Amino acid sequence: MSESILKTLRDEHRRVEGLIVQIENSSDIVQKKDLYLQMRSELMLHMEGEEKTIYAHLLEDVHDEEAEEVAQSAESQHNEMRDLLSKIDNIGIESDEWDSTFRKFTRCFHKHIEEEEVSLFAEAKGDFSREELIDFGDEFAEIKQHLIQ
Repeated sequence: MSESILKTLRDEHRRVEGLIVQIENSSDIVQKKDLYLQMRSELMLHMEGEEKTIYAHLLEDVHDEEAEEVAQSAESQHNEMRDLLSKIDNIGIESDEWDSTFRKFTRCFHKHIEEEEVSLFAEAKGDFSREELIDFGDEFAEIKQHLIQ
């Protein structure tokens, strides 16, 4: 059974949060690297899917300044997270710089999901019907599946 894109996004946020905690608590470098790569992969797919579905619908289908503002802000935060992940990718995982950059990424991620789950989700609930949000959930799943292939 299909579910609202908002539930799917919230569930994926919790999953990434769980991976972040595991990364932060890992003292085994190999495990830490594997968890980071898993978290990075899942988050990149998630962000791309969001941008091509819910953000695109807010920007293209809703002719409202507030909808445009929340979607653009969320995309900007995605770009900041991508930049931080790129920096992390180029730092040795055993270094203090890796840990400090990862902490900066973590703060950015938590700020993003907090704002998204409050402002963007409220905007989406106000602008789209339950059926549309379910359709966007199906669209999100299809886009992610296509990106994986």
